[in-house]
Amino acid sequence: MEIQPSFKIEIKYMKKIAVIGAGIVGVCISHFLQKNNNQVYLYDQHEPGTQTSYGNAGIFANHDCVFANSPNIWRDLPSLLIKKDGYVSLDWMYIIKNFPWMLKFLKNCSYSNVDYIAKSLSNFSYHAESAYNEIFSDINVDEIVVRKDSLYLYETINDYKNGQYMNGLRKKNNIPFSYINKKEIKKLEPSIAPVYYNGVLFKEESFTKSSLKITQKIFENFINNGGNFSKLKIKSIYKKNGKLFLYYDNNELNFDKIIVACGVWSNDLAKTIKDSFPLDTERGYHILFEGRKDLISRPVGWAKLGFYITPMDDGIRAAGTVEIAGLKKPINKKRLELLEKSARNILPQLGKVKSHWMGFRPTLPDSLPVIGESKMCNNVYYAFGHQHLGLSLGAITGKVIQSLVENKRSNINIDPFNPYRF
Repeated sequence: MEIQPSFKIEIKYMKKIAVIGAGIVGVCISHFLQKNNNQVYLYDQHEPGTQTSYGNAGIFANHDCVFANSPNIWRDLPSLLIKKDGYVSLDWMYIIKNFPWMLKFLKNCSYSNVDYIAKSLSNFSYHAESAYNEIFSDINVDEIVVRKDSLYLYETINDYKNGQYMNGLRKKNNIPFSYINKKEIKKLEPSIAPVYYNGVLFKEESFTKSSLKITQKIFENFINNGGNFSKLKIKSIYKKNGKLFLYYDNNELNFDKIIVACGVWSNDLAKTIKDSFPLDTERGYHILFEGRKDLISRPVGWAKLGFYITPMDDGIRAAGTVEIAGLKKPINKKRLELLEKSARNILPQLGKVKSHWMGFRPTLPDSLPVIGESKMCNNVYYAFGHQHLGLSLGAITGKVIQSLVENKRSNINIDPFNPYRF
């Protein structure tokens, strides 16, 4: 009697996963989940990459380990409440209405808390470049990603002295930078007007000539490899008979896992499963100038107002500043005027204004993102609140979410980003 060999056929179950939010964070998450043989469905009410991810300064900013939170806020607060031309603009009525959030924010401006924030972001950012390298090995970005140190300028000796605390945090967290004098700045960027005292060169960095194209290229690769995208607004998440569903336009869809990565709108969905987070909005602005893109060769920051000027494919973009005023107020024209005036002061050869933009940065009181699984609804995961660092941290957030969804151990500590730390 002939004995037939026995073979054990192992069939791996392909998980059906929904990612809500098609900004840079959402498309990076979709990329990594798809690469590990999951069936991924991406949803957004807008075209991929056209919202907050579109308007940034284009910098993969490993040096930005702290933003609005600072012990110096107590010194600056009186002037911030009076002046409208500082690096932060506060809408009084909005602040009063959302005073509990402001109290949480101020609590996170102590020296110990800011030190913790800087360490947490630096440790996470340390893995950012390698995560993007994984994505860029599948996508050709040679024409739109430039490896170049960023320049950050101080207008006066007082601005320089005021920046020493933040630079001390960078040094403490092993972020490479060097001080640079007027003569050296002139040699690097001769078109910049000599309106500065000195500056800092942030090393081992890169920038993109098009924030939109970066997101679109990752998205197109996702679609070309069998990914799914639907342009629609998801209304809620819920469980029924032990199964997980998304609801939209009187329709429901069943999924094994759901990731919420829709920026400032994430809390709306979280509340449908009885989660709630102190998520608020920083309104950021940019102006695009016509003319020569070769006026500068790298991103150039201006400490006084907290913005960068970056050479882009379609012109030179001045992007940044912080305005706390929520989602509903119209665009602040005075903020745009201030941004334009400051940019022209630094780079007088700038051409006509080609366009302007305002977007909404998802911001939590401690400047740290929310990354983790919901306790209220198993198999729902959060990835939002990256504030100014959505572009910088998009890929590493995607890697971490992949590990969480697939219950794999990771050597990356995300405890500081626990959704329930508040």
